[in-house]
Amino acid sequence: MKKIINKTILALGITAMMTSCSKKFLDEQPHTSLSPALALTDAAAMQTALNGAYAQLRVTSLYGRDFPIVGDLMADNIFLEVDNSGRYLNQFQYTVANSDGVPDNDWNYGYGVINAANQIIDAKITGTDVVKAQAYAIRALTYFKLVNIYARPYTDNPAGLGVPLILHYDPYLLPTRETIANVYAQIISDFKAAMQNAPDYTSSITLSKYSIEALLARAYLYMGDNANAKTAALDVINNGGFTLVNTAADYKAFWANGGEQKNKSEVLFEIDVTSTNNNGPDDLGSFYLGGYQDVYASKQLVDLYSATDIRTAVLIADSTKSKAPATLVAKYPNGASTSDRDNLKVIRLAEVYLIAAEASLPGSETDAKTYLNDLMSYRDPSFAGYTSTGAQLLTDIVTERRKELAFEGDRLYDLNRLKLDIDRGPQNAGSIPPQVQTISYSDYRRISPIGTTEIQANANIKPQQNPDY
Repeated sequence: MKKIINKTILALGITAMMTSCSKKFLDEQPHTSLSPALALTDAAAMQTALNGAYAQLRVTSLYGRDFPIVGDLMADNIFLEVDNSGRYLNQFQYTVANSDGVPDNDWNYGYGVINAANQIIDAKITGTDVVKAQAYAIRALTYFKLVNIYARPYTDNPAGLGVPLILHYDPYLLPTRETIANVYAQIISDFKAAMQNAPDYTSSITLSKYSIEALLARAYLYMGDNANAKTAALDVINNGGFTLVNTAADYKAFWANGGEQKNKSEVLFEIDVTSTNNNGPDDLGSFYLGGYQDVYASKQLVDLYSATDIRTAVLIADSTKSKAPATLVAKYPNGASTSDRDNLKVIRLAEVYLIAAEASLPGSETDAKTYLNDLMSYRDPSFAGYTSTGAQLLTDIVTERRKELAFEGDRLYDLNRLKLDIDRGPQNAGSIPPQVQTISYSDYRRISPIGTTEIQANANIKPQQNPDY
């Protein structure tokens, strides 16, 4: 872990200026960097450090590409076409090894964000509670992603191995993995700490009170703590002031808008990507539309939408680069824009409705259908509403989560926490062969290995590698 921590010190002073060269920048060794105690001396330095922490979330190894792509590609929402750029083949074909660069970099850059947040949280500077609140939320958000990537779900075995908890700057630390339960306890604690001094809403690119509470609701849901998940979700729905769009034109326009939102429409928090601060041709959007254009919506997913569902406004019937019939995804249409790029959605109001619906079960099916159908009245005005009960009602909610959050990276982790097999169905036309069609819940490959970099650097974690890697 020493290597990971040392690589992030320099970020305190200047990562707010990271541009399309951000990944290269983070790889440079900080030969002249300051210690955290010297770097963070006043409120202005704290704000600069916070800007840097937000910026680090944007790198391709995190929300900039890996998180949203892998979460759908290893599940059943998208497929990799034959004429591809050579990225994510192992993830799609379930041949990931310890040396694979994707899980290795996700871990390293994830802990880079965590250490940036730690230095802000630990700084002894008065009058910076709002800055620290956002750092707590960033740390919790990152731990939530890491524990879902590298560990079995909480609903499987809370006593199982999660990820290391690093809460203070220590360049010589060689940590071991904490239990999944302890990691989630820290996530919940951090989100609650963040809410105490969270800033008021000004735009979608800042973690404010209700966006943090929505992320807290998501964490509770993943723990199976439905009571707390529902309470948090309903507070956001009833008191947050956010709204949903209800026409196909507005839905398409929402996703086509590369800028930050200031009207509380749809999105609670997203990571800012601009014409100057982006990942260049490696931006997420270029993998879906234009640019590399390597991935496409699976036929199995597309067939779930009705003709009147406004979410089909971002699905384009076309073909792959190799001319097989396929559906292109236009949720990120600004991958090559010179004016503004696609912001990276982290939590949206629609998901909060779905959390409230799922968290109402099994205690109140009436409530579950109310929140589910409230969302559906916006998404598919011609749909009469769900009337199902029992196991089918949960299935319907999970199906709507799939349709609503498709291409945002949640599908694999939903299937994991619900202990469901992955069934991709028949191979998609134009898909790279062989498409692994069924991946059982117990398959060890649904959890990523800890990468070679960490295994070689940390003797304490080496014996804690995930099974069968």
